[in-house]
Amino acid sequence: MSEEFKIDPTMAYDAVELPSKGLVYPNKKKAVRVAYLTAADENILASPNLIATSGVVEELIKRKVLDKDLPAEDILEEDRQAIMIFLRNTAFGSEYNMNLTDPKTNEKFKTVVDLSRLKLKDFTLVEDQNGEYPYFLKKSGFNITFKYLTRKQELELQQIEKSWNGVGVAPVITKRLEMMIKSLNGNRDPMQIHGFIENKMPILDSQEFRKYANENKPGVDLTQKVTTPSGEEIQVEVGFGVEFFRPFYGI
Repeated sequence: MSEEFKIDPTMAYDAVELPSKGLVYPNKKKAVRVAYLTAADENILASPNLIATSGVVEELIKRKVLDKDLPAEDILEEDRQAIMIFLRNTAFGSEYNMNLTDPKTNEKFKTVVDLSRLKLKDFTLVEDQNGEYPYFLKKSGFNITFKYLTRKQELELQQIEKSWNGVGVAPVITKRLEMMIKSLNGNRDPMQIHGFIENKMPILDSQEFRKYANENKPGVDLTQKVTTPSGEEIQVEVGFGVEFFRPFYGI
């Protein structure tokens, strides 16, 4: 039986376009069906434990994304943002209150941002036959291919950082590079890639590659222009902390 017939026909949902356009997933899914928030979801949104551990987003993704061929732990952070913006807009409206500081006077002020105006970034990278993206390391002269990390991999990196517990230096940057880089001049041996990153990769190559990957990453353009009380126009970025989800908590 197809996925279509497994969804409760009485459930209200809509299709949410993914910023990644599905190019980073094996099934190439460009959009997912997301159910609207209901009164039953208040059990999640009002849970002190979930709020304290930032588990609200995780639970909502698991509960509201209806396409089970795309596990919650595999969904890119940027795609998750698009899903959460959809849930917030359809449940509470698109007005988002922000507390900011006027850089000219250093005084605090409040403003309202319209989340419905947020647009998807253009994603122009072209994948190869392995679903990877090419990049040239200028300093070392190597060609690499890379993939963006899944939510599961991002959580693994967070655990690595936590496990160090302030003792020594957590190898988060090199581990991220190892997870992303899939080939080095055509060599796909993980040990060879590991050795290059640990012992031979110039810091300039590391920084420029990560900057390139970040600037070309699919996602939602979270920047908005705001006029301050002093009349100056500034650019701000919508965050996904407690303030973004405050209407969910009823506080």
